Amino acid sequence: TDYQFSDGTAFDIFALSPGIPSIVVTDARDIGVAVKVMKSGADDYLIKDSEQNFLTILPVTVENAIKRKKAEERLRLLESAVVNAKDAIIILEAEPGKMQGRRILYVNDAFTRMTGYTHEEAVKKTLRMLRGPRTSLTALDTIRVALEQCSPVRVELINYRKDGSEFWVECYIAPFADEKGRFSHWVSVQRDITERKKAEGEREKLMNEIEAINSDLTELNSELETIGAERTMSLMALTVADRIRNPAAMIGARCRRILLKEQLSGELRESLQYIMEGSEKLDKIVRDFEALLKNRQSKFKHDDLNAVVEKILSVVEKEAKNKGIEMVVSISKDALRVNMQKDLLRMALFHVMKNSIEATSRGGIIGVETYKESDNVVFSVSDSGYGIPDEDVENIFKPFFSTKERGFGLGLPLVKQIIGEHMGDLIVESRAGTGTTFKLVFPSRWRDERLSEI
Repeated sequence: TDYQFSDGTAFDIFALSPGIPSIVVTDARDIGVAVKVMKSGADDYLIKDSEQNFLTILPVTVENAIKRKKAEERLRLLESAVVNAKDAIIILEAEPGKMQGRRILYVNDAFTRMTGYTHEEAVKKTLRMLRGPRTSLTALDTIRVALEQCSPVRVELINYRKDGSEFWVECYIAPFADEKGRFSHWVSVQRDITERKKAEGEREKLMNEIEAINSDLTELNSELETIGAERTMSLMALTVADRIRNPAAMIGARCRRILLKEQLSGELRESLQYIMEGSEKLDKIVRDFEALLKNRQSKFKHDDLNAVVEKILSVVEKEAKNKGIEMVVSISKDALRVNMQKDLLRMALFHVMKNSIEATSRGGIIGVETYKESDNVVFSVSDSGYGIPDEDVENIFKPFFSTKERGFGLGLPLVKQIIGEHMGDLIVESRAGTGTTFKLVFPSRWRDERLSEI
């Protein structure tokens, strides 16, 4: 553009088009005008000559002006990115001076938010201002070697804020070269990773807890093998109550504590839930065996079996309904009196009905009957479940044998023991794929003496 126009000057054009590279070409040879033009935003100022030599240098002047504008724009973008970055950005001098370490030349606002040090407090200091007792010497040595070799480096270490508090950073330091390729500065980008490190610490604690659970499970398995070697259910009951309670309780407590943590994966949470449910089942077994030991010495008395069954049905029918299982109940109209220890018998009947519900799929049927047969009283539970293979029927009353994926194999041995205490018989009729029937047969007349062991 020229400087002087009929309706104004170049200054008016500058006001209308800020940011566009401008070169003023004019006849005016006033140095004051030249200074005013450059201060007003022109990229260059050329004076016309009569030989028009200015036209020779004009293309180069235009090219340089465009390059300069682009460079300024990039610089503004870079400055904006640095100033507004969430990570702390630190510019260090290329070589250390008289101080130990390279001096800080610039820090952005994120550095101040992260460390508490202002720009004025940080400039001309070194990164040693961020170090403290727990800063890793290994990480610092890694940085030192990289700086000596003029190589980029990335480390994680503990820094210290102005108030003395610790925080973890991921520190990246790289050499910075000028446009001529000469090494001029170091640039450090530091990201606060304190929360990530806390999460990693929690995960490590979690893994230690899981290792402890594995150890408890190993101990528990050893105890169960010892218990399984006992020859009688009474000795077995004593051993269960004495040696299983503590490891089972510890496993459950550990699982509950870990499940409170939020960073668990779905798979791990499901596994821990499974282990905790197992520990709760073990605790239930312990309590059942303790009840067996306690109630064996209790007095037996004649009572109505139907009343016991109906009380259990009020509980299990709800569970069956929730699972979509139909229950068909046929209770004898006549009272069926049996010499019983009521708490023990209720435990046995409940377990048999619970077993049938677990073995029956949605849409299946469970039949419950009580009736008199000759001189005996019979309680019968039939289900349309998956049945028991022939080769397993003879083993289901052995301790720790189970056809269920999540079973311990102690329920039916306990039932058999209780029925034996009542001088009764436990009969199983089953075929794989067609269902199972359990019949508990009690004598309606019972002599006083009982077998001590089954």
